[in-house]
Formats: sequence, structure tokens, C-alpha cells
Amino acid sequence: MKRLKILPLNNAAAAKLVIPGSKSYTNRALLIAAMTYHPVRIINPLASDDTEAMVGCLKKLGIEIKANPDDIEVIGDIRDVADSDYDLDVDISGTTMRFMLALASVIPGRQTLGGKEGLNKRPIGEMVKALEELGAKIQYLDKKGCPPVCVESSALSGGTIKMNGTESSQYLSAVLMIAPLIGYVRVEVIGELISKPYIDMTIDVIKKFGGKLLNKDYKSFAVAGVQTYKASQYVVEGDVSSASYFLAIAALTASTFTLKNINPKSFQADMGFLKILEDMGNSLTNGENEITIEGKGVRSVSVNMQDCPDQAQTLAVLAAFANGITTIKGIQSLRIKETERIKAIEQELQKMGIQTSSTPDTLVIQGGNPKAASIATYGDHRMAMSFAVAGSKLSGMVIEDPDVVAKTFPDFWKKLAEIGVSTELIKTNLVLIGMRGSGKTTAAELLAKKLSLKPLDLDQTMVNKLGLSTPEIVDKHGWDYFRNQESIIAHELSKTENTVISTGGGVVLKSENVKALKEIGTLVWLRAPANVLMSRIGDPADRPPLTSAKTLSAEVEQVLNERQILYETAADVIIDTENLTPEQVADKIVGTLKRNVV
Repeated sequence: MKRLKILPLNNAAAAKLVIPGSKSYTNRALLIAAMTYHPVRIINPLASDDTEAMVGCLKKLGIEIKANPDDIEVIGDIRDVADSDYDLDVDISGTTMRFMLALASVIPGRQTLGGKEGLNKRPIGEMVKALEELGAKIQYLDKKGCPPVCVESSALSGGTIKMNGTESSQYLSAVLMIAPLIGYVRVEVIGELISKPYIDMTIDVIKKFGGKLLNKDYKSFAVAGVQTYKASQYVVEGDVSSASYFLAIAALTASTFTLKNINPKSFQADMGFLKILEDMGNSLTNGENEITIEGKGVRSVSVNMQDCPDQAQTLAVLAAFANGITTIKGIQSLRIKETERIKAIEQELQKMGIQTSSTPDTLVIQGGNPKAASIATYGDHRMAMSFAVAGSKLSGMVIEDPDVVAKTFPDFWKKLAEIGVSTELIKTNLVLIGMRGSGKTTAAELLAKKLSLKPLDLDQTMVNKLGLSTPEIVDKHGWDYFRNQESIIAHELSKTENTVISTGGGVVLKSENVKALKEIGTLVWLRAPANVLMSRIGDPADRPPLTSAKTLSAEVEQVLNERQILYETAADVIIDTENLTPEQVADKIVGTLKRNVV
């Protein structure tokens, strides 16, 4: 598993940072653009796993979409959807699941919607019930109340429905966005509607696309009749959720940051977090499409975050540094997100020596003097980013599986570096690369013993997996098949830890292999000239030829010439093995890399 060490700020910093577009606005704009009967240009969209999931689903339906560096052109629309079967993969995106479920109810065909394991555990029962009241035909394919589902309806009849407001505002947002296509729709909200700002965002996008609806004090919503979305262009404002982590860092480290591409009058839910930061003692000022924070530290607070629950994790991390007790209420929805977030927060804060307690909708944190820890992220992007805030102040913080931020903020770690908080990739494996005859397998076994690590031979793993020897694999399937299998195995090593991996000589021929191996370990090239390699190879019968060269000597020299630049480019460290015994090679690697092996 990939692990990232965060290097804190040495002193309070001053910086300016451009915040990327909002995921929430991007996905709403994409859905409505697909229901607009002419091309729509979406400017400043966020490119992330969640928005790519939405684009992927719309494209799968046959809607033409063109993604450019600074905009997305939604060229087609739902009239292009054929009456056919569709398998829509929403990945881990809750918004995509809920929005596409609503859209699937008003388009032709038979749509199957599902995603990864974490997504398929998230509830959608209330939304399914509401759509069924409007005439949708939806079937659960596994656990009742959760994805995957199959939708067979192609039109809804409208009318008055009731929706529970205490579980997720996304249900209501999804229904409201498709309502103009249906006709008269009235939604009565049962209970207190949570995350009201997200509904304000939805209404804002609907209106900017030319739709009209009535909001009666968040108790009922109505669309009077069939409407047509009209906008040909939509500008996505900056993401306040993404900005919040940098606002929190400024508060914690007494830094001053100006965050650009942020609308001070935004409807986004996490604008509520700015008020909390002010209550903790910090100063914020608004500019033209920007917000500046003058950080002054953090103090304990008691707040209700029902309308901005996504930053409860960030506040919990700040609270760990604040003297006294912080109480966070209204966060029951966090228990049904990517992970059970309240439980996850408590477990990770406990690692940091911070005491917590909780009820179904409340988290209490006893702040004080947190210590550094290795933080599990549970596949949750917000766990990674919120605990990275602690790393800006506290030396030794490590974030496990840091790539989860790609769900909503792929450039998070780069942006962190822009304000002076750098990171180091912790590599727990050694990966030996080089030609056949370079001694990789022997060196791996010796290194494993010396460093108390596990040895793993990539080629032998393939032999075990396929039940064929290397010559048999190549003879039966060819070298292309061998290389593809090699790539599959290299990528399957993503969670390997504390291992010395010896690779096949050709693993460097594919750049994606090198990238995958670099993410998990330090690459060591065991270098030797062709004549030395020849003297070590011995009987070539156990390895089929790679070239049409007439002699083994000529082949070795030719292949080495072809691969030498690839080895050199890929290697983190180069060890010349020409005049060394295998034991000496292992000792030299240990001496060179001792500080890099965890």
C-alpha cells in the first residue's frame, strides 16, 4: 500500500492558491446539460474520479461529450439514448449513483447501475421509493435498499410524492433536476431536511439553465409543468470543500492564504465551515472571487454541522489541537458515506492520543496535545485530506493510500506543496530490475534474509499463476501474451509491503509497469556488461529466444543495447555487479538503501 509522509511547515506561511472547480456543481451541470436539447459548454469543470464517473455513464448511454483542458462540451442529449441495455458503472461516486438513477427513470432502455463495494453499501431506498411513486420500475439486484439496481421505466407520470429529508439531500436534488422533464411534480419533505445548502446549489443550477421551481421553506418543492432547459454555457465556480482544507491549515499554522476562484457568496454547503473557523478565532475577508484567511490558531467550539457535514472530519482534526472539548452535532449522515466516517475519525484520532466519544449524530473531542500517527484512509478521500491538515503542523504524520484524493481533488498533494507543505513517498519494498544473468533472484533471496523482508519472483509468480513454465507460456501464447501477464502481475502488487521483488528482464518495456513498481518500491538496477551476463546465464534452454540473433551472445548484446536506457531511466539506484559476488551485491544494496527501507 502506498504511504505518504507529510513534512510540516517550519513557520507560518503566506501564499496564494487557485482552487479547482466544484465537484458538486460540475456533476449537476453535466446531468442538466444532458437534458438540454442543444450543445452546452461547461467551463472550469473539475476533473476527478467522481466527475469522470458521471461523464462515463452519460457517454455509455450514447450522449456525445468532449472533454477539453478547460471545459467540457456536452454535445448530445438524452434524445440520443437508444432503447437498449446499458451497464452503468458509477465507480465510488454517490452523486453519480443518485443522479443517474433519476435520469435512468426518464430515458429509453434498461439501465443497470452499480459501482465498487463501498458504493454498493450506500443506501438509496428512500430515493427508489420516491421514484416508484412517480411511476419508475426499479429492481434491486442484490441487497434491498442498496445498489446495484436495474431501471426499466422510460417515463414518469408526475404528481405529489413524499421524501424523507433526514438521510441524504442528493435524493431530493436528483428528483428536482429531472422534474422539468416530467411535468407537474410536488415533493413534500418528511422530517428536517439535512444539508439544505446542497439543495440551494441544485436550485441555483436549475435556474441558471432556465428551469423554474418553487421552494416553500424547504418543506415542499414544486415544478408546475413541463419545462425545457435552455442554457448553452455554464461556468463552474471553485470548490469550497477543496478550499476548506487550506483554510484549516492556515488556521492551525497561523498562516495567511488567499484562495482564488472562490465565490464569497456561494451557495455551497461548506461555506458554513468558514463561519466555524471565525468562531475558532480566525479572520476571513472577501475579495473579488477570492477569500483571504489570516490564521490565528484554533480553539474549542460547539457547533451543529448538519448543513455542512463534509467538513466535520476537518473540524475534528483541528479540534485535536484545541484545548478543551469540541462538540460536533448534526453529523448522522456521515455514518453512511464512503465509510462510517464518525467511527473512522474516532479510530484515527485515538492513534494520535486524542480521546473522543460519540452518539448517532454527535462527536465529542477532547483536544490537547496530539501526536503523529500513520492514518488509515478507509478508501475515503476526505479522511486523507482532513488528516493531512494535521501534517502541516505535526512532524511525522503519514497518510496511507493517499491516491484516494482523486475522487474529488486529484491535485490535492500538488496544491499542498504550493503552500510549502511537502510530502515524501514511503517505499517499503525493494524492486530489482536488470537483464537475465544480473543476479536478481539470488540477490533478492539474500536481501530478504538480511533485511527480514519477504522475497518474491515476478516470473515465478506468473509460472505459478498459469501452471506453465516460461518456455511453455511463450510457446503456447507468444511473447505479447507473456508481457501482458507480466503487466497484470506488476499492477497486482499495489498492496505488497516489506518485500524484495525480483523482476523479469523485460518488465521495463512498458512504462506503466515501471510506474506501478515505483509506487510501491525503490527500483534497483543490477548492472553488468554483456560478457558478464553471458558468463552467468548458462544453459539457455530454459528461456525462449527474444530476437532472431544467431547466437546467444549476439542476442544478449542486442537486448542489452535496446534496454539499457530503459533500465537507467527507471532505476532509483544503480549497482554495478561485474566484480561482485551475490553476497557482496546484497551487502552493497543494504549499504546504499538502508535509510530508504522501512
